[in-house]
Amino acid sequence: MDNLDRILIVDADGHVNEGDVDLAPRLPEKWRSWAPRRVKDELGHTRTYLEGRIWPMTLGPGPGVTGPMTAKARKAGPGMVDPIPRLKDMDLEGIDVAVIFGTQIALTVNGLMNAELADVLCRAVNDWLLEYCSADPKRLRAVGLIPCQAPELAVKELQRVAKAGVTSVMLPTNVYGRNMGAKFFDPIYRAAQEIGMTLSVHPQTGHDGIPGVSGVMGAGTPRFDKYPYVHMTAFPFELMISMMHMIGEGVFDRFPRLKVGYMEGGAGWLPFWMERLDEHVEKLAPQMPDLKRMPSEIIRGEQIVLTCESEENGLGPVMEFSGAGTVLYASDYCHWDCHFPFSVKDIVDQKDLTLAQKERLLGKNAVDFFELKNLPEPRALSIARRHWEQEGKVKEAARA
Repeated sequence: MDNLDRILIVDADGHVNEGDVDLAPRLPEKWRSWAPRRVKDELGHTRTYLEGRIWPMTLGPGPGVTGPMTAKARKAGPGMVDPIPRLKDMDLEGIDVAVIFGTQIALTVNGLMNAELADVLCRAVNDWLLEYCSADPKRLRAVGLIPCQAPELAVKELQRVAKAGVTSVMLPTNVYGRNMGAKFFDPIYRAAQEIGMTLSVHPQTGHDGIPGVSGVMGAGTPRFDKYPYVHMTAFPFELMISMMHMIGEGVFDRFPRLKVGYMEGGAGWLPFWMERLDEHVEKLAPQMPDLKRMPSEIIRGEQIVLTCESEENGLGPVMEFSGAGTVLYASDYCHWDCHFPFSVKDIVDQKDLTLAQKERLLGKNAVDFFELKNLPEPRALSIARRHWEQEGKVKEAARA
């Protein structure tokens, strides 16, 4: 027995799909005709019509479109829009607390050209997600959405949702190709630091528009027309770029109490990236005058975390190199590439993680980063173990 049943398991990045909810009644009357609509394209794929455009751009099993996939790809279940089956799925997986991001609109809204439309959509999604989480406020924690293309509006919504009780606020990896270290976004960072609100950078695919005009530009997207290539590049590379630019342009020095998570791009790249960042600062520091500390010092401090993929190997060495508090567990529930309902089991079974590292990765690091309060008693892992044992018996019987 690994004694992990006594710890709280926190999923630092799970999802809902607010795109399957009718948001029109939640919008001001003047904007209701602009509400996102699900439509079929000329190939019969389900996509989203919003602001006169079809989203996403790249076909594939992404958040806004159905596409071909193998039997191993996960299908979105009712828990993506209904909290009651979501809570049951959390027990099945072994999750006590889920930090929940939107999907379809959340990964699109910062690419809209109309900032006022983006603002009212953020408000509508936030209100819906807070209602969703009210089914069990101890276990379900909302991540707010803000219109980053208009920092003054973003600050107002950040302040509003902070009072409403969100756990974090989501950032894109760039806005119209403007990187997140730009001082354009400083009002958001200043407000988050003053409130004590963590920010969570989350990448996306397929929502790219015209550079400098519209869209959130994803690394690799303009060069590929197949979703697998876009997804493989955009998620880790966009996080690497965002972290690099925010560090290099002095965001963490201007706002020394600001805490930022980099979500859903894996963790294995972090030691390499830390060394590469340090090397460039050592030799090219005059080109980054706002950076006051070495990147590795910032990353090993308390301002930066990132989430891992449950199946990725080598997490023990990553935590040893980058800092014990740097890596958080995430389920990515319930997207096509998540490992539901065995993502917690992936971490529990890892051989290169010590018991202390598993305790930090599965719960403590997320509790510390998000400063979670009013927590439930740990129970989900012991429930999930019974499911794992039953699953093992079924497989053993099938082999016999």
